Amino acid sequence: MQPVWDDDGVSGAFADAFETWVDRVGGEVVESDADHVRAEFPATDEQMMTGVGVYAANGRHMLRFETVREELELKMLTRFEVADDQLIVQSDKGSRTFSFDGGDGEWRVEKHPI
Repeated sequence: MQPVWDDDGVSGAFADAFETWVDRVGGEVVESDADHVRAEFPATDEQMMTGVGVYAANGRHMLRFETVREELELKMLTRFEVADDQLIVQSDKGSRTFSFDGGDGEWRVEKHPI
């Protein structure tokens, strides 16, 4: 896994991989700067409109995921991987993992004791 953040904010590696993943799975990057990047995926017959992104606020690194029915914010997720249609973001020690499959809209959060 690679770092989501560097000394200047969102890492270039994450921004590039995130944008490539969003394009591949039919979403649109709607915000992007040094402190945050966010994408939206339009509603289809199979899934509702979804938004996902990372941002820095109050010294914390946050991930925000939202649908019409759900909102989820997770802090301190700092490493990422893109695998096929999935974006996977986790904490440094792997105690928390968020994954979102942009192709089918499936997502999950896992917490493991360390």
